[in-house]
Amino acid sequence: MKVSNLNPFKKETTNEHDRIVFDLKGYLVKPAVLNKAEVEKLKKFVLRQRNDPDSLPPHQRCLPGGAFAELIDHPAVMSVLRDVIDRDTEKIRLENVFLNYRERGEGEWKPHAGGLTTNPNYAYNFQHGRIYAGMTRVVWELTEVLPDKGGTCFIPGSHKSNYNIRSSPLASIDARDSGLWESYSCPPGSLIIFSEAVRHSADLWQNPHNPRVAIFCAYNHINVRHHKPDVPPEVIKKLAPKHRHFFREVYHPQFDRF
Repeated sequence: MKVSNLNPFKKETTNEHDRIVFDLKGYLVKPAVLNKAEVEKLKKFVLRQRNDPDSLPPHQRCLPGGAFAELIDHPAVMSVLRDVIDRDTEKIRLENVFLNYRERGEGEWKPHAGGLTTNPNYAYNFQHGRIYAGMTRVVWELTEVLPDKGGTCFIPGSHKSNYNIRSSPLASIDARDSGLWESYSCPPGSLIIFSEAVRHSADLWQNPHNPRVAIFCAYNHINVRHHKPDVPPEVIKKLAPKHRHFFREVYHPQFDRF
């Protein structure tokens, strides 16, 4: 089923500044994309999903069901994904969504990814004037993130590193205090977008004012899949058609010609 007319943001792409920063660093921070009312509504809902799922109808008991669904094709997300995955929205999949909730003191330092690879899920290439990324993570931060207090950490530029730091990591590089890692600060409702190819890690949550409440999404090209499908069919069935198509099975678009 063709759905190209259902997404009014199909032709939007990101601005030149964000495009260059994403290529240079491997990630972007877009502050306060959602307003306060939107953040509070979404946070209240996902915490209800986490703490009392049985109070919700079956199709809203887990992500991406319920209040989150409208963010699947948010223009701030799609403008970047069209630049780094495919300019045709129909060729972009959303294969995994989960809530990251951390109280103060929770978290694990576990660097992964980074370096060049032929694996299509992790590869990062720049050809013919544009980016071709594999899996792209989109994170909605629903609570404040303070500088170096537990936000996701990155080694900027490591998505294009020629040394194999993915399978041959060095302790002198991966140490949190190596001086190579950077993180971010942002208000609630901010958007973090990064290539799975950049070396990154969770961190110990140290914000004394609030827990971390963040929604992690894994977008990928329709040609490939990384995660085993685990979104309950009743959740997908109740999504709007323009959101449901992000969860199609993997296929090659060449078959559309037959």
